[in-house]
Amino acid sequence: MSQSQHIMCFMNELKDEQGIFQAFIEILRKEENALVEGKIEAIDFLASDKSRLIEELIQFDEHRTDYLKKQGLNLEKKSIDAWLIGLIEQHSDLLEVKNLWNELLDLAKLAQQLNHSNGLMISTQLQHNQRAFAALHCAAGNVSLYGPKGQTYI
Repeated sequence: MSQSQHIMCFMNELKDEQGIFQAFIEILRKEENALVEGKIEAIDFLASDKSRLIEELIQFDEHRTDYLKKQGLNLEKKSIDAWLIGLIEQHSDLLEVKNLWNELLDLAKLAQQLNHSNGLMISTQLQHNQRAFAALHCAAGNVSLYGPKGQTYI
């Protein structure tokens, strides 16, 4: 396979990975709405889709990592950016590869932010539930309730 064919395959992989990231971000937004609205059943349903998409993203990451290593890159952003600039200098029609790469990085950052935000909401709700559970135990005369780090709950 020629270098241009390899690059076209790489571009197609980036496009496919973008599609998966967009689907993942949509799931994260639905999860966020379900958390805000307290729809626990929806969160459970979304979790299986979320896990499936994560598995697909892991596979794309492995393929991309293998390809970039075969190009002699050390997988640091500067190295990849320099490689992409070199490709564009050799073939001006390959600007799309750099654009796809930058869009993919932006999608990954957005997904990370949404996932972190959702995690904080889940953590807050879990703490609230633990405190409510502890209060119920105390009201029932069972005052020796401890959290996962050994702290008492009241």
